[in-house]
Amino acid sequence: MKARTIGALAMLLVISAGPVLGAEPGPGGLVFVPGPPPFQPWPAPAKAVSTDTFEEAVDRCVGDAMAAADTPGAAVAVIVGGELVYEQGYGVKRRSGAAPVDAGTQFRIGSVTKMLTAAAVMQQVEAGVVSLDDRLDHWVPEADFAGHWPAGEITVRRLLTHATGIPDLVFHPNGAVGPGAIADWAATLTSTGLHAPPGVFFNYSNPNFALAGLVVERSSGLDYRSYMTTRVFAPAGMTDTTFDPAAVTARGNWADGHHPSGAGGEIVYTPASYDNGAFAPAGYAFSTARDLARWALLLSDGGGAVLGPASAAAMQAAVQSQGSLPGYNYGLGIFVEPFYDLEIRQHGGNIWGWGTYLLWHPDRRFAVAVLANTFESLPAAAYCVADLVLEPDHGAAPSYPPPDPARLALFEGMYDASVVANLPTNPYPVEGEVFGDGPGRLAVHFWDPVGGWNAIWDLVHVGHDFFVVDVDYDGLYDLDLSFFASPDPGARPRWLRTRQLVGLPRTAPRTGRR
Repeated sequence: MKARTIGALAMLLVISAGPVLGAEPGPGGLVFVPGPPPFQPWPAPAKAVSTDTFEEAVDRCVGDAMAAADTPGAAVAVIVGGELVYEQGYGVKRRSGAAPVDAGTQFRIGSVTKMLTAAAVMQQVEAGVVSLDDRLDHWVPEADFAGHWPAGEITVRRLLTHATGIPDLVFHPNGAVGPGAIADWAATLTSTGLHAPPGVFFNYSNPNFALAGLVVERSSGLDYRSYMTTRVFAPAGMTDTTFDPAAVTARGNWADGHHPSGAGGEIVYTPASYDNGAFAPAGYAFSTARDLARWALLLSDGGGAVLGPASAAAMQAAVQSQGSLPGYNYGLGIFVEPFYDLEIRQHGGNIWGWGTYLLWHPDRRFAVAVLANTFESLPAAAYCVADLVLEPDHGAAPSYPPPDPARLALFEGMYDASVVANLPTNPYPVEGEVFGDGPGRLAVHFWDPVGGWNAIWDLVHVGHDFFVVDVDYDGLYDLDLSFFASPDPGARPRWLRTRQLVGLPRTAPRTGRR
């Protein structure tokens, strides 16, 4: 089945998940929502060539991933057994230029910033000023969300585990920059309704960490960026990590960002092209591969001069299920996931023009950081290096049985949903229907009962109650979609969820037609 119509709001679902289509970010234009990529299968195991040195094998891992993503420049750093064993730059800083990327080149790191923000919150927990069970309204009383879900149940812990029900709001890359930027933004949330009650399920959302940054400001008395510079980056020895575009420019060794434009062209960003104070805690830091790999080692080794061992362990623990497949969890700003017979930690970062992937195995004191100057990050490179070093048991890859037709039938029916849109009121109401599309197959139809857009997509079963969607049929998955069952396994699910759209079953007649 092919998508019949993709209107502006439907296309937002693609744009928020990756660099599929879009326009120069700006008033009235389509705006990407940065964050890690949707669920993708592990890359094929690394195929070492007998004559390869370790360095040559890493170079192939990165080079192959760059070619697949059409990335002009990248950098890698690899730590094995607690030692930095290799770092390298590849390609060029700007596609139209000749200046090479080297091991010390700075890139924006997108959502990898979130674990740095989580560490700042945990410092305040260690100081006894903040509790993870503090209600958000204790620290941010102005964040008075609209709608009927109990926003008072949002806690600091739920911010750090993406379990608040706060939608992943669209925001412009540029915004006010200054000590009051996060607070000013938080005061605008009174018109925003929650997707779902807090604590019901994991749903990745940048505002969670913007608000966590405000908790750091309010609890410490320092503005967020000053706090991060003096209390996190400096004691961690992250001398090349900053939020300041001017500092990056003055240092003189950065990679420009490359982002697809709606006309099939490319937008090129310098570090000074955009900045946003409110969303800095969710994804605006600059760093190097070396700094990020050493940060992962710091967490593996118990927190170093930044955190106590209990806090470092808590950040890397499996705190919140992602609601996808067994073993896929989230800690405090960190993904905790299986890799064959191993359990790794990771976080990707995708922001306008740049992509990052940081992966590590605490027990083996292994870490790999891959930074790219395209929105599409290079997870295949990180997993390829992990495969080379960790040598997991490839026979331990999980397999999932085909979907049970009786189970699939429970998912069919109408849903009242809401989708995040670049509109004055978020989220925007839509309607949806899940229907059978042949033996053992489902499809979903979403439509806007007011504006009239509609789209129909296949649901590709991965395992359990978890599906993926190729929204624009380019062979890449753009969305994850999960059904959350009621306590009765024979009953219809209580929720339908993607990152940008959440729905509840309904019994009223439909208002649109397929």
